Amino acid sequence: MSDRGAVAITGANGYVGSALSAAFAASGYRVVALQRSEPAIDGRQNYVPYSLEDGAAAPLPDSLSAVVHCAYDLRARDKAEIERINLGGVEKLVESVCGVPVVLISSMSAYSGTEQIYGQTKLACEEIVAAHGGTSLRLGLVYGGPERGMIGALRKVVALPVVPLLRPDSYQYTVHVDDMVQCVVATVEQPPPHRVVGVANPRRVPFSEILHTLRAMATAKAFRGAPVPAALLYRALRTAESAGLRAGFRADSLLGLMQPAAEVPNVSYWAERGIPLRDFTEDSVRYSSSRRDS
Repeated sequence: MSDRGAVAITGANGYVGSALSAAFAASGYRVVALQRSEPAIDGRQNYVPYSLEDGAAAPLPDSLSAVVHCAYDLRARDKAEIERINLGGVEKLVESVCGVPVVLISSMSAYSGTEQIYGQTKLACEEIVAAHGGTSLRLGLVYGGPERGMIGALRKVVALPVVPLLRPDSYQYTVHVDDMVQCVVATVEQPPPHRVVGVANPRRVPFSEILHTLRAMATAKAFRGAPVPAALLYRALRTAESAGLRAGFRADSLLGLMQPAAEVPNVSYWAERGIPLRDFTEDSVRYSSSRRDS
């Protein structure tokens, strides 16, 4: 396969980052993995030690086609610390690769009016990237493949004997990992005319539908759910975090599930590019079967 240049990916060892690393390598790009820990060497990528606080520990190749920024530090809980690390990291990155197109992996949690710290921070990151001429892609709830991240956390929730249910009007926008990587590769090859584009099927998928599907993937046992006041659960998680306890699910993440965006921005662009974004319901039967058989 011909060499199409190099693409640097921050957070290349994460759920999204590892899927993108494989996709760009399969498309003929040389992948430069920017991450804290050394990856397993498979011949597809080079490794440069990287952190949001300090940036890359070595010079990046001069022939970079793009930088895809997936890295985000979820360890901090204090808003000021979250912004210092993540906003500072974006600023360092765009300044260090001046002239190289930057694609920010953002989130559907980033929208005007969001109360979620994660969403607010991603929104501010988008502004920094836009000021440098880059593109931000707001991913929906990514599913498929070796699931980690939010979908991995939800799989643990549905394994409980009784699954807590949030308010009945809760919903999410979803995107299959294979569709997501197509959109990101396409963005590097031909940047869209929009500074921000949503990467998710535009249907609002009820949160209860997501939980039922994930439960069906894991077991044939009947789904048992119990309504839980979302505000009460949020306060309990916040109290635990203030006491230094880690519950395995962040209060801020719960807020994102409770307060989703109203729409997927500029989503029609992908149809214009010939990239379909499959619907969660249409894909759920095959998805459930493949996950249970794996």
